Order: sequence, then structure tokens, then C-alpha cells
Amino acid sequence: GENGAGKSTLMKILAGSFDDYTGTIAINGKVTALSSPSIAKKNGIGMIYQELSLARPISIAENLLVGRLPLKGPLLDRKRLQTEAAFWLSQVGLSLDTTLPIEDISQHEAQLVEIAKVLSNRPCILVMDEPTSALSREEVERLFGIIEQLKSQGLAIVYISHHLPEVFRIADRITVMRDGKKVATRDKADVTREEVVQMMVGRSEKEFYRESKRERGKESLRVERLTRRGFFHDVSFTAHEREILGICGLAGAGRTELARVLVGLDRRDSGKVLMEGKEIDPRNMASGMRLGISYMTEDRKSEGLALRLSTRENTLAGLIRRHSRLGVYLPRLGNPVFEKLVAELSIYPADPLKTVANLSGGNQQKVLLGKWMACEPKVLILDEPTRGVDIGAKMTIHRSIERLADEGHTIILISSDLPELVGLADRVLIMRQGHLTREMHKRECTEESVLLAANTESGSAQEGTT
Repeated sequence: GENGAGKSTLMKILAGSFDDYTGTIAINGKVTALSSPSIAKKNGIGMIYQELSLARPISIAENLLVGRLPLKGPLLDRKRLQTEAAFWLSQVGLSLDTTLPIEDISQHEAQLVEIAKVLSNRPCILVMDEPTSALSREEVERLFGIIEQLKSQGLAIVYISHHLPEVFRIADRITVMRDGKKVATRDKADVTREEVVQMMVGRSEKEFYRESKRERGKESLRVERLTRRGFFHDVSFTAHEREILGICGLAGAGRTELARVLVGLDRRDSGKVLMEGKEIDPRNMASGMRLGISYMTEDRKSEGLALRLSTRENTLAGLIRRHSRLGVYLPRLGNPVFEKLVAELSIYPADPLKTVANLSGGNQQKVLLGKWMACEPKVLILDEPTRGVDIGAKMTIHRSIERLADEGHTIILISSDLPELVGLADRVLIMRQGHLTREMHKRECTEESVLLAANTESGSAQEGTT
């Protein structure tokens, strides 16, 4: 279902987070009142939330067995702690040093530690809420292998995802929710992806991508042999007004690192960046913005949004100087901009005072996009702009990206979503292991050809300068 359909709320009831529900829940044929998380655990419910519930400064072992650390008399039994933690890590295919703090391991490893933590409570029902939203394609495949293994061991798994290829890859049955109600439950073999989309949003997936009739304008950005050692090397390309330029690559290809250098978040080692023919060297994000280049990060929660501030404060964060008089910030001056963006992006609720932390993931992503649209940059770099959002929000974001390009902006689209990349981009640059290996024009791009190019070492970096 879309954001706000009720998926996560329903699962939180199952996990004991809400005790004010009506109706009944039966586990193994027995009606049970799940009035608290501890009661839900005792009844065999394990919940893996989209946002990990791990304490980053403490060890893997302590995270795994928190609340039931093994004791020897009044003291912690460290040997048993490490042994038990290693056992549960092995259940998810990890062999890490269990004394390492969570902050020293990768996002993928932390995701698996979270799963191991829940499994250590020996659940019979495992609920996974968007578990792949921060994982690469290869990491997703490894996670799917673990899910198949857990299923073969007898666990019932409820898997919430906005990514339909994932659903059709691992599900046996599919339930669609809309507006807090169940629309239907179907065996996977009896339903198509197109039918699921229509049940979710009442629109066909074919409506998502329209054939572009834009003619690209003059060159707005030129990158010449740009290098940041250890991340990417000798990258050259151009981008034009009224163009959506896609960048694709597997994990570690250097896409995000390239974007961060272009906007001034990280320093280059060599190479040039020219904006409208003039060389630029942004020293930080603020100077990049003044030069007309902005970057929408892939991590909205830790880097993109101030979660404790309001929707309006976040949306207008880049316009504080513009909306100040005699050094005093006057928020009311931004009201017309805010209201326009709320309408265009269908941000819900439209309450300007609503705390961003209390919005759904899709609406948080819209606020983040709106923040950079409000700045009206010449070049806007979008890093995974629809990661973790539902199909309806994705369509809204796509329409806004297309409109920006139609109006003359240059869009650089970094995305792991191949249908999105192929559907929106006018050209696609392929990166592999820090090198630009190929440029593909719209007529050449299919999901298969882009994926093959991303996995192939051959190709000419010089093509990227056309």
C-alpha cells in the first residue's frame, strides 16, 4: 500500500505498540490480547522496523542480547555473551567480531544484526518493515537468501515493501491496503504487478513514465577529469539545461562521492568543474548553492532534514537569507513558496507547523525535495530521490523532476531504481569502480542494457564528454 495506507500501524498493533485496537488477533489458533511489546514477544512476534533500533556506541553482542545479558553471579558472563552472540550472528550469515561497536560496521551488517537480535527471541512470526531501503542490490540478494532460509525453518514472515519487484521476488501471498482498509489478498501466481499497482493507487503503472519531448538546451555543467583519490578517477561529462542526466552504478561505483565533490561537501584532488563556461570550486554546501548547484542527499533522516523542526521550517531552510530583513528572519515571507510546494508535491498533512518526524516516509521525502526546489538551483543533483517511498509518492516526485527539467533546470539523477532511471533520464552515465565507463542515450536504455553495462568493465570514459 501507499504511505498512510495503514501497513505499519497494523504491524505495530501486532507488535504490541498500541493496545486500543478493536477486533481479535489469533496466534496458532488462540485469541490473544497483545497489549504491550513484551506480551507480543512472549507470543512469538518479532518486529524489524525500517529504522534500526540498535545502540551504535555499544558492542554487537550487547545489542543482540540487550535486556537478557548472561550473568555469572552478579557479574556479566562475557564469555557466554560472546558465544551466544556469535551463534545468533551465524544464523544470518555473519562472522563478525562481536565486541565491535555497531558504529564500526556497515549498514548492511547492522541490518543483519537487527535481524539476529529479533531472532534471538525465538519468534514464530517475523515482521519486516522496509528492510531493504538502505541496501544495495547485492546486499538485498543476500538478505533474500536469509529470508528463504528462515522460511524453510518454519517462520511466518510478513514483509512490508514499496518495491514491487521485491514483493514478487519473495512473497507467496500479497495483501494490498488502501486508506486503512484491506483491498484484497491474492496468491502471487494469481495477480500481476500491474493489477497490484491499480489496487494500491487506482492508476496503471504505465502512466508513471511519459515520453519526453524536451530538447536539451545549452551546456550548463562541464566536468573535466575530476578525481577524488580512493573514490573516483578521471571523470568527465557534460550536462545541459532542460536535461535529466542519469548516473548508474553498483555499490562502490563512486556515484554519491562524485555528487558530494560537485556540490562542495568533499574536496577534489584534481580536475575541473565549469558552470556555464566558468570554472567553479565550491568549498562547502553553502558556496555550492550560491554558485547555483544543489544536492539532495540519499539519507533524508541524518543528513537531509531537521526532524524536530516543522514542515515549513524544513521546506524554507535554504531561503533564510532571502526571507530576512535587516538581519531578522521573517518566516511569513516564505508562505507563498511553501503553499505552492505543498500543492505541487501533495505534501500531507499540509499543516506548516507539523513536525517532520511525524510525517510518513514519502511525505518526508517530498519535503526534502521541496526544500531544494525552493532554492531554484541551475543544477540539482538528486541522490536516490524515491528510495523508500510508495508508488503514489514516487509518481508525484517524478512529475516534479520532469517539470523542473521542462522549465530549464539541469537535473542529475543518481538512482539504483532501474525503471526510474530508464523512464526519466535523457542520457545515462555508467560508473564502475570509480570510473566512468559508458554513456547511453535514451534510445539505447532498457533496464537490461543499463544493468549489463553497470556490470561490464569495458566501455569508454571519453564517451562521457559528448
